[in-house]
Amino acid sequence: MIQYLANERLLASLADRPAGSLDFVILATGTDDAGRWIPCVDAAAGALREGGLLFIQGVPENLPDIGVYLDGRLRFKYWIAIESSPRPMGDICQPSLLPSVHAAILMFAKGETFQISRVRFPHRYCRACGKPLRDWGGKSHLMHPEGVAISDVWKDLPPANNYTGLSTPVLETCLRMVSPTGRLEDAAVLDGVIGPDERIIRSGQVKIAEPPARYSVLPLPGLLSPPRPAAEMESGNLPVNTVIQGDALEVLATFPDESVDLVFADPPYNLDKAYTTYDDEKDRDAYLNWCNAWLDQYIRILKPTGSLYLLNLPRWGMHHAAYLNRRLYFQNWIVWDALSEPRGKIMPAHYALLFYTKHPTDFTFNYEAMGEIDARFYCLRSSCIRQRKARGDDLKEPLTDIWWDVHRIKHRRDRDYHPCQLPDALMERIIRLSSNPGDIVLDALAGTGTTAVVAARLGRRYIAIDLDPAYVAIAREKLAQVEMWGNVCRPSVPRPRPRYNKKALQLELRDIARRMGRLPTPDDVGRMSRYGLEPFLEAFPTWGKALKAAKLLEVENDTNAAQTLF
Repeated sequence: MIQYLANERLLASLADRPAGSLDFVILATGTDDAGRWIPCVDAAAGALREGGLLFIQGVPENLPDIGVYLDGRLRFKYWIAIESSPRPMGDICQPSLLPSVHAAILMFAKGETFQISRVRFPHRYCRACGKPLRDWGGKSHLMHPEGVAISDVWKDLPPANNYTGLSTPVLETCLRMVSPTGRLEDAAVLDGVIGPDERIIRSGQVKIAEPPARYSVLPLPGLLSPPRPAAEMESGNLPVNTVIQGDALEVLATFPDESVDLVFADPPYNLDKAYTTYDDEKDRDAYLNWCNAWLDQYIRILKPTGSLYLLNLPRWGMHHAAYLNRRLYFQNWIVWDALSEPRGKIMPAHYALLFYTKHPTDFTFNYEAMGEIDARFYCLRSSCIRQRKARGDDLKEPLTDIWWDVHRIKHRRDRDYHPCQLPDALMERIIRLSSNPGDIVLDALAGTGTTAVVAARLGRRYIAIDLDPAYVAIAREKLAQVEMWGNVCRPSVPRPRPRYNKKALQLELRDIARRMGRLPTPDDVGRMSRYGLEPFLEAFPTWGKALKAAKLLEVENDTNAAQTLF
């Protein structure tokens, strides 16, 4: 049974629930400060059963404190970014600030295992070329007829005010996730609590969002020093236009106060990636203490008019935000919607790009000069972009704090020998937005130098620091190419011609599965396939990937199933 509880009953009712009695709880915290919701969150966590789910709606500047409080008590799963109606800005905001459409839901699980149902949004197709907008895995024979599995960035629901409450489509999507069948009506068999009921915006109901306070009073007064005279803010002895090999903390400690215009960091994500000189598997506190140490140095060297950008996974992003909220001024939690490949019932696509400044309003932000971005009903295929723009099909839309139009690096020819290299387009947007030609841009965890390369190409001065001498050598070589030719020259990487047509093999598996009434094993394929087993083992890294098309047996249009091998 699902209960919708009014605000005055919510805390008491959750506190009175027996431990382990609820399958899920959905809390709408609105734009409230986190402290007001900690007792309710505690009560909800205690009432959840093992495997139960807690959803907490809110706004990016307040949710991090709740998330940090829960991290360790429950298991963090997702920060779901919900594209909503444009958020009203306070009168003190400059009109050129990045418009916010980012409302959010934190999702935590109790215990190590939990169950959710797969939910799908309808497929969308490019207005210009007619192909699927999601060009990863967009091959027609692999597309599920019911739509694409949702990720942790929801852009396909009707725009609504999801800041002060939860709109009906968002709430129903959450309920479909917890439903044992994925159907909304079957969620009623579960024991759940939703509240406060006043913050559920039901269909046909109109609510006006109260203008949220864009900037709150910093809880640590005196931490920010007053602006210094311009004469004291020159670069001094800063080693500009250099790549430094060394420990970030040791190098940063030698830099003068308030000397850098823009600082950026993309730290290792603590996922045990294969760095050669860095341990990417620290315990939580050690990792966060290390991050806070270089963040303190970033804050110290940042000019009074400067900006800080920090990219990380949402779990670490909420810890960084909770730390920075007490030291700098929050501007945006930018969502980089950068899905690499379809996987999981909720596909991870959300990278947290935090944007903070040292002054609430007096900072560089070139929003007007950035212009607009291509409209979302176009795909990102380079061939489609060239063709449609050549014929004048080039509609635009405003840039907001959900960035869905920048791809991860997809091709080997564009990648250095580095496990987590960022695309130039992402850094170009950040640098253009928050610096001017001649400004100093610093990246103390520079990797192979993407930040420095883009800064140099855009006429900014740069400082790059990295511990790994191999990465430093790559960065220096790329910067030498920029100085000589204006860009990095990458040799083409020939792609070997595949021996087998993967689509033909996948459709063959689908045909075998239809005949058998189940997914085939390798032995089945060895016996029944016209191609034998070897082509399948050679063409696919795992048997699960080979079976992807066979799992879509309800797709009836198999006219191309008789395709031949190359």
